[in-house]
Amino acid sequence: MYFLQLPDYNPLTGVNTNKHGKFPFLSSLSGLFEPAAAFAYQSGFPFERIETDEQQVFYVSEPNLAKVFKNKVTEHNEILLETTRPITEKYTKELIQLFYKGYLSGFENFDREIGLAFPSLDLNHQMEMLEQFMDYCQRDLYFEGFAIPQLLHNLGYIQACLVRAFKEYKNLSLLTIKAEPVQIPKTLPENTSVQALTTDTKSALSKIPLKYPIEDIITIWLVLLDVPQCKSLSLTPEFKAESDVIELLGSMFADISGEHSKLPDSAHRFYELPLDYQPILYLLMHATYKLNYTYTRLSLEEYSKCLKATFSVYDAIELNYMPGNFTKKQPAAIAAIKELENSSYAKNTLKILSKIPNYRITV
Repeated sequence: MYFLQLPDYNPLTGVNTNKHGKFPFLSSLSGLFEPAAAFAYQSGFPFERIETDEQQVFYVSEPNLAKVFKNKVTEHNEILLETTRPITEKYTKELIQLFYKGYLSGFENFDREIGLAFPSLDLNHQMEMLEQFMDYCQRDLYFEGFAIPQLLHNLGYIQACLVRAFKEYKNLSLLTIKAEPVQIPKTLPENTSVQALTTDTKSALSKIPLKYPIEDIITIWLVLLDVPQCKSLSLTPEFKAESDVIELLGSMFADISGEHSKLPDSAHRFYELPLDYQPILYLLMHATYKLNYTYTRLSLEEYSKCLKATFSVYDAIELNYMPGNFTKKQPAAIAAIKELENSSYAKNTLKILSKIPNYRITV
């Protein structure tokens, strides 16, 4: 666990917003602040450079904070207080200083957060630990709009730790690592449309029983065929035919409805996918859980285990953090699917998702 010394911080639930009623609420002209997509630490430089009038320089990956800090009050003011009146330049500067004070503290204390044992680890373990740490930081870096001074300080602290971790990660990535060659099973079809390796975990991973109508479950997962067209995500077309998606479902679920099943009894596979698949897979698995829960009463933890055992995008996330991430990633995933206006798969998926009341989807 990290950040245990931060006031108003809980290692299980993250930053505390309980005092939100005492301080202003910020939003944008375009609407309420939404969570960001997954942190893309494997490519590019995912930070916005912020420089104040006092020559203070820092970097921000949380998009809502970046929007507030870069807002031009005197030109085109896009930030609102209490959704009604425009923010002032003076108050914007106050918010930046609260964040910046936490940022400086986090930058200084990164070594303590990552742990004294970190320098003694081998290169591969250091990379793994940094990936896990960055995912942990990203879990808590969400500014909903509550301008609570301690919260802004804490977000600045965590943001600085993320910047330091990313810098360390990129530096280590430049070092030469001699990897052992991967032995691809000879039984893997040469022209498989999904780049997946069959693992020996079929017996270890119990398939999740499904009693909810399997046609609807298949329908929502078929959106995987078109999500690479989402402009807000960076995805490759890993699933190219309906049979690929049904094969995937057959490797994770077992239809116990008693009717003739449309799911094959597929061997379990581990899928190496781009990181931006993470919010989409969170959404599809959570929807499956919500639809199926009335029939099986199976906990969300079992669905989390299945995700982690099946997709590379969850490698660096500890299992006990995954249940809390399902709803946090949900808005971004739904928004991405709504981008696919000309996709029949997306329309059918949204139609099924609208059956889940707390998703608040209208079609």
